[in-house]
Amino acid sequence: MGSGFDSSNQIIMEYNSIDPRELCVIAPCLGKRFSGINASMIAVIPEQARHISIATLGFHIAEGIPRISFSQFWRYCRDSRYRIWHARRNIDMLTGLVLRYVFRFRLILLFTSVAQRRHSWITRFYYRRMDGLIAASSSAASFLDREAVVIPHGVNTDVFYPPEDRAAAWAGRGLKGKYGIGVFGRIRPQKGTGEFVNAMIRVLPERPDWSVVLVGQTTKEYHSFEQQLHAKIQKAGLEHRFHFTGFLEDSNDIPEWYRSLSVVVCPSRVEGYGLPCLEAMASGCPVVATSTGYWPELITDGEDGYLVPCEDTEALAGAIMKITEDPERTSRMGLKAREKAEKHRIQDEAEGILQVYKKLFARFSSERSGK
Repeated sequence: MGSGFDSSNQIIMEYNSIDPRELCVIAPCLGKRFSGINASMIAVIPEQARHISIATLGFHIAEGIPRISFSQFWRYCRDSRYRIWHARRNIDMLTGLVLRYVFRFRLILLFTSVAQRRHSWITRFYYRRMDGLIAASSSAASFLDREAVVIPHGVNTDVFYPPEDRAAAWAGRGLKGKYGIGVFGRIRPQKGTGEFVNAMIRVLPERPDWSVVLVGQTTKEYHSFEQQLHAKIQKAGLEHRFHFTGFLEDSNDIPEWYRSLSVVVCPSRVEGYGLPCLEAMASGCPVVATSTGYWPELITDGEDGYLVPCEDTEALAGAIMKITEDPERTSRMGLKAREKAEKHRIQDEAEGILQVYKKLFARFSSERSGK
């Protein structure tokens, strides 16, 4: 079995040059909706592609990400060569099991878990049949009843970085005030959007130089929820200090928004990992975050951000008051946040995953040779 590894770490696999027969890793993306799983894949796969022949298969895959079609996979990947099937969802694991045991594809099954809760019986059924497990945090690993390699998600510090002049970046938005504070993600209760809006309604009268940005779309089922938020904001007389971006067509707009803001809030009620926190820190923004996802392992309270309990509007408002009271201190906290993010680079995540791939290939190669 050919290894497919680039030992010199110099070969970059271009999208148009993918030969499905030479692939070593398939990264299925079979979920119906775009989610944080998609975002983490879009971030790490280009870096992985520098070192191993990998392609995605499925839906909601951004332009420029190596990918193959279902027909290409079916036609060219049924040979005698072992390939890793790197699953991140239940549907990915189920499909991998069917392909291996029903259609006899030679797949090495790997699952990455981010959930910080006990998994459902069906998820446990699937992952117990995987050949390897990765957990995105120590907390996520603790909820697995099998050993997993802990590999935190990373951030591309060449994409997410501080601006030369944050004040000018904010002024260029044409929004009220001198400073921006924002959240990133879908507008819905689970993301803590309600707690954030309620907290900012309390904070803004005390912080006349600050305005709020909510970066993310509202899907159809949550339109009434967004309307309720607008009604609260209007009742408080603060509608001129809140800005909802809606869905951003150009993904390049997201790093620019981070560079425009001075503080980012991550108020989710529950989170698997939570990349926006790391992206914000890489952009030089200190963060107020709830104690969920990877955030308690990432933030040093009072140094590069603050941690608050989930679904606690009062605590959230209090932390936002503290982080916005002295703009110079806010800026210093942002520098600390950037230093922290530089220890969580996307290259480190890719290298950690690569080592797992190598061990799995070596194990299957050994078993195949009868050693």
